[in-house]
Amino acid sequence: MRKSRTAAQAAVTAVALVGSLALSAAPAAAATTAPSCVGRMVTETTNGFDVLLTNNCSGTRSVKVVVSLASDSRCYKLARGASELYIYTGVLGNYDRTVNC
Repeated sequence: MRKSRTAAQAAVTAVALVGSLALSAAPAAAATTAPSCVGRMVTETTNGFDVLLTNNCSGTRSVKVVVSLASDSRCYKLARGASELYIYTGVLGNYDRTVNC
């Protein structure tokens, strides 16, 4: 009886752990690619890269730059016609994509 109780506790713990991992991954998966009306001009530099974000949409958009192997940019709130320059300095990061935030 003791072994089956220990096995049941281990199973419950494993399910809880897997469930918490799935929940923590959900916000990252929820980010959708920014619409094509948000311009992205990526320029490689000697220390990383720059991304010029331009809102050519009819309304305000909130977007961020996703960087592989490094931290992503902050969330930029761009009014119609506005631009922001994101500057990444580092050796590991690469431009991945621009997403809504």
